Amino acid sequence: MLSRQTTLITDAQAEVAFLAVRLVALAETLGMLPRSTRGGVDNAEIASALDAFARAGVGRRGAALGRQVTADGLAEALRDVLTAIEESPMPEHEWGPLAELLGDDLLAKLVGVSVSSVHRYRNRERLTPDEVAARLHAVALITADLAGSYNELGIRRWFHRTRSALGGVAPAEVLSGAWDPDEERVRSVRALAGALLGSPAT
Repeated sequence: MLSRQTTLITDAQAEVAFLAVRLVALAETLGMLPRSTRGGVDNAEIASALDAFARAGVGRRGAALGRQVTADGLAEALRDVLTAIEESPMPEHEWGPLAELLGDDLLAKLVGVSVSSVHRYRNRERLTPDEVAARLHAVALITADLAGSYNELGIRRWFHRTRSALGGVAPAEVLSGAWDPDEERVRSVRALAGALLGSPAT
C-alpha cells in the first residue's frame, strides 16, 4: 500500500505533467517552439517554453527556476505562468500562427473581424483593438488545447461540429460576432477543448 507521502508526490508529479503539456502546447501553437510529433514533454522543452514566454514578457518568474526544484514547487510555478499567459493577450505572437493553422476565413469568423482586417492586424499595419485581441487570445488557448488530440484538419473541423454540451450548436457558432471571452457559453467551449487534455491528477 502506498504511503500518504508517496501518494502526494505522485499527485504533484501528475499535475506537473498536465501543466507542462499545456504550457508546451501553447508555445508550439504560437510558433515559439517547433511542433513535436512525439508524446509527452521533457525538461528541456519545459525550460524552452518558459524562456520563450519570458522573452514575450509573460511569466518571467517561471523562467528563473533553478534545477533543484520540487514537484510541488514546479507545479506552483507552472500554474502561475499559465495563469499569467491566460490573462495576457499576445496578438503579435498569435495572428500569424493561428492564421496558418486555422486559415484566414475561419480565424476571421472566430474573432469577429473581416479577412482584410486579419491581414492588416497580422502584418501590423493596424494595432489590434483590445476586444479583438481578447477574442484572438481565447481562440489561441482553445486551439492549443486541441493540438494535443487533433492534427490541423481535425482542429479546424472541431470548430464546426455540433456539440450537445453547447445545446446542439458548433463552437464556431458560439465564437461568432462580438463575443466576450468571459461569457458562460464561451467558457463552455473552452471547457470542451480543455477536457481533451484530461485531468491533472486522478
